[in-house]
Amino acid sequence: MKLSDYHTFAAVAASESISGAATRLGIPKSTVSRRIRRLEDALGVELLRRSARSVSLTQLGDALYRRIRSALTELEDAKEALVGAGEEPSGVLRLTTTPSFGQSREVIECIAAYGVRHPKVTVDLSLTKRVVHLVEEGFDVGLRLHPVGVVPGSSLLMSRHLLTFNWAIYASPTYLAEAPPIRSPEDLTAHRLALHSLVGVQDDTWCYNGVPLSRPLSFPAPRWKVDDSSALERLALSGAGLVILETMTAEPWVAQGALKRVLAGYTGEAGAASLVWPASRHLAPRVRAFIDHAVKHLAS
Repeated sequence: MKLSDYHTFAAVAASESISGAATRLGIPKSTVSRRIRRLEDALGVELLRRSARSVSLTQLGDALYRRIRSALTELEDAKEALVGAGEEPSGVLRLTTTPSFGQSREVIECIAAYGVRHPKVTVDLSLTKRVVHLVEEGFDVGLRLHPVGVVPGSSLLMSRHLLTFNWAIYASPTYLAEAPPIRSPEDLTAHRLALHSLVGVQDDTWCYNGVPLSRPLSFPAPRWKVDDSSALERLALSGAGLVILETMTAEPWVAQGALKRVLAGYTGEAGAASLVWPASRHLAPRVRAFIDHAVKHLAS
């Protein structure tokens, strides 16, 4: 068996076609087919189901692909780190995070600035609510939200803290002009409320100017509960009512006059954000460059 056979098999599995793998590797289709047959003969198993128009992985082929994908990526990254030392980062950077965090102004600006700074890198951003297995699924970096004080990841991952953020109460000027005045926490119960699904109306993590409250704030029962921060923004901007938002998300709208903060000084603990990436002694230049860039950009 040759290492090139495994590389070729991985290319076929990723592109789901012989011709696609040939284009990706820059070799004839006949060479791709010959390498796959040689690998199957050496292993004594069928790795691909072939039809006139496409190929698909057998159960054993899928198991093999899952096992070798991260190892092949590690080899490529080690080669790139060695050969490309001191050179400009290049290649495809695969990132993943949650939809709400990935669509936030700060993350988008971070990714945009990285792309401008490193024009030879293509950024492939995947937004999903599930926890992605970076090693098995071939991702370079994840931006993860987690409780404060909890280190995300596992023994297979490295992590770097980026920021800690808080909840606060906001509303549009239009809503506040028409609604009952709010002079103290007791006035909150007379208002409509929208909040994130992860926030409890009797949450005991709220503070006043950093000092924990002796008793939880008394919020009204929420009219709206959503699991996406972008939707909460839109509810606040539309004048739906009081909305509990992350300060990082809401304060730019306050600066523009589109939102106002209610009961300034009161904040709730929302969580933290960290970078995670597969543990490796040989980080590709594009990955190292993004980690350094993200820490500098987001931590500020």
